Amino acid sequence: MPNPANQKANSYYTDILWCCVPLLAISCYYYGPRPLLLMALALVTAYLCDCLFLPLHGAGRGAAEPTGACFAALITLLMPASVPYFIIVVAVVAAAIAREVFGGDGHYPFHPAAVGVVVAGVSWPQYVFSYPAPGTALPLLSSEMPPLTAGLNAALRAGGLPTASTTNLLIGNVQGPLGASAILVVAACGLFLLCRGHVRLSTVVPYLAVCVAVPWLFPQLNELPLLSAPWQYVNQRIYLEKYILLSGTILFGGVFLAGEPVTQPNRTASRVVYGMALGLATVAFRYYSEYETSVCFALLIVGAFPEWLDRAGRRAERMRFRRKEEEKRHAIRPRNA
Repeated sequence: MPNPANQKANSYYTDILWCCVPLLAISCYYYGPRPLLLMALALVTAYLCDCLFLPLHGAGRGAAEPTGACFAALITLLMPASVPYFIIVVAVVAAAIAREVFGGDGHYPFHPAAVGVVVAGVSWPQYVFSYPAPGTALPLLSSEMPPLTAGLNAALRAGGLPTASTTNLLIGNVQGPLGASAILVVAACGLFLLCRGHVRLSTVVPYLAVCVAVPWLFPQLNELPLLSAPWQYVNQRIYLEKYILLSGTILFGGVFLAGEPVTQPNRTASRVVYGMALGLATVAFRYYSEYETSVCFALLIVGAFPEWLDRAGRRAERMRFRRKEEEKRHAIRPRNA
């Protein structure tokens, strides 16, 4: 008899895979067929890893589960279109190992896709965090690539503002990960996942709120005082927030990574704290690291706390229940005969 929990989980990962289709299509529009070949290689590698690890699981698990393919697709979308093929293979294998080493589906504490991106980014940052200009025809098999540049986060980290227009940010006509730059498509996918019940607002809203609030209170702009009052220099702050939300992977992380059902807490209050912590870690990595996909690094830090948050919430709930029971017992007084 099919397990309803497994069916719900498979529905989540299947819907994520469907959302990857328009993001891959728009990347092929800007870079040609190379993103399609990268995605195919990632999916084949994920399938082979599932076949390799299949003997470690019981009879209820098959190699055609959508989990591994979902993580492989997310890794590809977070890479530049110019990334060498072997890096995709290494990242997908690292994600598969991160999923299996803790017991497989439903047991991993860290998002496997984030693990794959971090392993590849730390090992080959010159390839993973350098991007071709949109509209550049990328060779399919040649290792010689056109000139690559840093993402928009490099300008923000240096205290400046990028020059990309709002329209280009919305349609993905900027340097960045091949599947995370088209903000309109990412937002539409987020709305689809929300309607399907896969996006938990208790996680995403605190995450985005912190990602917006910290730069508003402490703008990282060379022409602004660091401790300027929130009501001062409003125009510059608005431009800064625009580039923070519409460039990089902050929105992509909130839609596709933060809501992963295994790695986020189960309780609503715990998810609020988790989302806020994830936002703080993301902003910290964006401010002080040279990595474009700061949300992936933040997920590996905050991923250690969801179970502890749930246990702390259950303990606090039991303490409140016991206190109420004690108050009820003390409120009952025996009547004198």
